Amino acid sequence: MKKKADEFLYNEAVKYLGKYPATKKKIYEILEKKLRNKRTYQKIIFPENISKKELIDNIVQKLDELKIINESHFIETVFHYYEQSLFSLKKIKNKLFQKGFEKSLIEEYISKKISENPDLELDILKRFILRKKLSKLETGELKKKLYQQSFSENSIYKAIRD
Repeated sequence: MKKKADEFLYNEAVKYLGKYPATKKKIYEILEKKLRNKRTYQKIIFPENISKKELIDNIVQKLDELKIINESHFIETVFHYYEQSLFSLKKIKNKLFQKGFEKSLIEEYISKKISENPDLELDILKRFILRKKLSKLETGELKKKLYQQSFSENSIYKAIRD
């Protein structure tokens, strides 16, 4: 028996979100992939007056309204993970963007974190130096290693000065 397309895709999205946290962009990609699958076409009936793109948009919007997709909580979790992994702020921004977060949300969240702790990157940098045992290196080598990890020039000079 065939299901309605919106019900089927909604259930697929909820099933995925039950296993993994995801952004709106990721859910959108997953639902598009489901629609490209030939088996899916055999299981569902598409409404005639709505395009597939609109169908997916409606489902993602519905999930967002029901707070099933909670990007603000998810970005907090992912940011904390990358912070504990001792990534520079520049690297964290790139990773969050790759995860599918909107650029405005990333900028807003990182600005909030920096306003809470103005020396956030410096703190991460100092922990990075301690964990990687780089304090014994001479200044030139240390700078090189830190630049490779995308730490800001300002934070590197502050850390070396201290």
